[in-house]
Amino acid sequence: MEAIWQRSLALAAQVAKYDDNAARERLEQIRIENEVRAQSFELREKEFETAARERERALADSRDHLLSTLRMLESDRATLRAREVRIVALEAQAEDYRRQLARLIERAVTKNRTLAERKSRPANRPKLPTKPKRRVTLKKSARRARPKGRSRR
Repeated sequence: MEAIWQRSLALAAQVAKYDDNAARERLEQIRIENEVRAQSFELREKEFETAARERERALADSRDHLLSTLRMLESDRATLRAREVRIVALEAQAEDYRRQLARLIERAVTKNRTLAERKSRPANRPKLPTKPKRRVTLKKSARRARPKGRSRR
């Protein structure tokens, strides 16, 4: 009986040793899996951080671009407002010139009409005697005239 106990104790020790080795192997496998997961998480975190930095940079660049575009837009709006004011002023000036020109034309027409009316009435003034025009006679020159058909060579 003693041999049976010894044998069962030996078998129990072997099973315990086998269970202990299996537990150690499982523990080692779990430790390796945890290390792989930790490395994977570190790599993912680095990728997320890199992506977040790139997004922040892109967002900052977009803000800068938007601000410069808004400044250009405001400048263009100010230019347009100044041009509109200038156009209104020039239109008013052109209208003043049109009125002045209309008054000038009206005065000239009125003046010409009065002059035409005066000319159409017979004048009561006596005409002044005019001297007869003196006729000028040309002297013939001593030069001999060239024949008309010939050309000089």
